Amino acid sequence: MTFARHTPSLNTVSLQDHALDGEAQRHAIECLLNCYLREYALPRNEANLNYQAQDLPMSLRQANGRCISIRLPGGRLVVRIDRASLLGRCHYLSAPYFKGNQQSWRPLDAHELARLLCTPLSGAERVGEMLQQVANSLLITRTFLRHSRPANEVADSLLASEQHQLWGHALHPTPKSREGISHDDLLACSPEVGARFQLHWFKVDPALIRHQGDDPRSTLRDLSGRDDAYPCHPWEVARILADPLVQRAQQQGLITYLGALGQSMYPTSSVRTLYHPQLPYFMKFSMHVRLTNCVRKNAWYELDSAVALTRLLGPVMNELAMQQPGFRLMPEPSATSLDLSALGTLEQAREVTECFGIVYRENLCAADRERYQPQVAMALFTWDQQGRSVCREQVQRYADRAGLGIELATLNWLDAYAAQMLGGVLYCLFREGVALEPHLQNTVIGFAEDGLPSQVWIRDLEGTKLVPEIWPAERLSALDERTRSSVYYSAQKAWQRVGYCALVNNLGEAVFHLASGSTALEQQLWARIGDLLQVQSERLGHPEPLRALCAGAPLPSKENFMTRLMMRADREAGYTLLPSPLAIIEKSQCA
Repeated sequence: MTFARHTPSLNTVSLQDHALDGEAQRHAIECLLNCYLREYALPRNEANLNYQAQDLPMSLRQANGRCISIRLPGGRLVVRIDRASLLGRCHYLSAPYFKGNQQSWRPLDAHELARLLCTPLSGAERVGEMLQQVANSLLITRTFLRHSRPANEVADSLLASEQHQLWGHALHPTPKSREGISHDDLLACSPEVGARFQLHWFKVDPALIRHQGDDPRSTLRDLSGRDDAYPCHPWEVARILADPLVQRAQQQGLITYLGALGQSMYPTSSVRTLYHPQLPYFMKFSMHVRLTNCVRKNAWYELDSAVALTRLLGPVMNELAMQQPGFRLMPEPSATSLDLSALGTLEQAREVTECFGIVYRENLCAADRERYQPQVAMALFTWDQQGRSVCREQVQRYADRAGLGIELATLNWLDAYAAQMLGGVLYCLFREGVALEPHLQNTVIGFAEDGLPSQVWIRDLEGTKLVPEIWPAERLSALDERTRSSVYYSAQKAWQRVGYCALVNNLGEAVFHLASGSTALEQQLWARIGDLLQVQSERLGHPEPLRALCAGAPLPSKENFMTRLMMRADREAGYTLLPSPLAIIEKSQCA
């Protein structure tokens, strides 16, 4: 009787797990195909987004939707889609099928697809590492799907948006890869499962603690309940305890490991940056863990540059507050770490400095969180677990309040958002020589009472760079040479990064989800963006990149797939030039 009573439950769990595994596979395949299409196949005319041939697998002949085809060195792929955006971003309805030379069609899983796409492009070592990371990302996505909880269980809108980004970067080949993290540690500290955890603390001789900028010790006291304690992220503890300088300091009684204690904090979408609604700061910790492309440590010079940029950009932000009300940059006024240089070499001491490094980013005040109900952009321009675009629900609420049809409401909504975001970002670049990094995870959106976007915050000064023609070395004389070089981008590189983040990563995904497969609405949304760009170009004196953009120049798109495959640092990523939707619309109107 007991067995019979539990058998349906076990079967239900098994079926549910099978369905979740299928969703994880589907999303991994979608990321791989979209990356490959955008970075490789489309620029080389090796893809057909409206494939009409009769030579198709039987299951695709009988399904609705249109097919795309991709030529590969050893054959070709076909897959059914329900939409393809003007930027070549697709949503897939079937598994990809591959037909090699003199072979029949066969469906591929994510691992087989990754091997097929990567092998012709690189050597065995690089392909092997890429395949491991694809497998790791897929396994972790499965884990998150099994342990996720509904976003509506969290009253804090910012926290809910930080902790419910199950899919991650839609145009990255390994959006959820986290190397070397155990299953238990993953569940204990990952935002995707609503984690909340204590920091690990060390009793530290005060002479070893270094802080720059504002003094954050009151925050550390509030968290730990002690005056003599310094924290680290749980995923960094083992590395710290194994460090020879730390062991030497322990032997001399300068450092004592206390374990986990104090108030718990919530991981945000970046994983290593932690949030507590009652603290004045987000705290960005070091983790020697590769998340997607980068090992997420706070390099010693990044601790210096965060505080220096906050100070240097103060006047810029004050001016921007008058020029573009509603657009703000989140300052990072403090950084701390430990200095063990007296116990070893400079290189050894810098390793400890980076392990213990913390950057303190100003939190949004409680009044702003209550008034604007902020959300991270990446949590809006994505799918929920039922396959619905999250932002469409937001727009529908605005439409209902305003008594508008969904199409006009969508255009108004995008207008309000894009005007704030582009106005601030382009002013900073072309008037002040400051290249922000407004990708979806760095952009926080606040809303007016009617539901329209009214506020935009850009965060993470690690990605903020300065153009040397406007910021010559004498303006940065307080920085040492290594820190100064880390904050510079050439004018071309600054435009590439800003153009990609703002127009491709951010607004490209916004339009994709807001249009919901309607080609006519997608064209109208891009036309609105074109109008906004023209206004900004006139406002800023028609800088050449904006003048060219308004005339239909291609958009720079960062190569996440090739950067990861070739093991390049993110700073050295290449860019693919995408045909501009503005030019495509212009041609269709003239035809």
